[in-house]
Amino acid sequence: MEPAMNDRARRRTIVCACCGETAAHRGHGYCVACYTRWVYHGRPADGPPKPGEAPRKPPAKRDQVIPAFCLHGHRLNADNLRFTPDGVRYCRACRYVTEKTYNERQFTYRHDGHDVIPTRDGRRYCRTCNRGDHDIDEMAIERTASGDRPERVNAAELEAAVIQLRLYGLTYALIAERTGCTLRHAWWICDRNGLTTPRRRPAA
Repeated sequence: MEPAMNDRARRRTIVCACCGETAAHRGHGYCVACYTRWVYHGRPADGPPKPGEAPRKPPAKRDQVIPAFCLHGHRLNADNLRFTPDGVRYCRACRYVTEKTYNERQFTYRHDGHDVIPTRDGRRYCRTCNRGDHDIDEMAIERTASGDRPERVNAAELEAAVIQLRLYGLTYALIAERTGCTLRHAWWICDRNGLTTPRRRPAA
């Protein structure tokens, strides 16, 4: 028999002064459970609390040791170390990389097959969505070309109406008056689509 089991077997049975149960004596007239609870609560002078009366003590908070670098090698200094409202630390550089990767993946998913071009600052710009090429209303094109322009016309619908009128042989001034755009804008749309007539130089 082990020493602990031998010691427990030699204890006499008493009626506990705290809980009133008949159990093995541990010390000061208390059973093993009450004596353990008495020591746990700091050995109060009036004895251990009744079972279930006193709540458990909150666990002691350990001093949080902050490493010098995160798991990805970023230095955790004052500019890079952040904490959540719950007190959980995180690396600002790692979160930026994670958010950037997520945004790029979402952009690729939303603009799959669109006309995407890079901007000067390195970002990606979808001309299909910003021009409205993915959502063209044929009725809006017909109304714009007939002179009854709706209140909301995207760039793709306006361009289609200008091209349609230019193919009919209308001048830029008539196109601008009918579609509601400026003369320069009408010429720019036609020039971008190769519908302008180059000026003839006079013969020398």
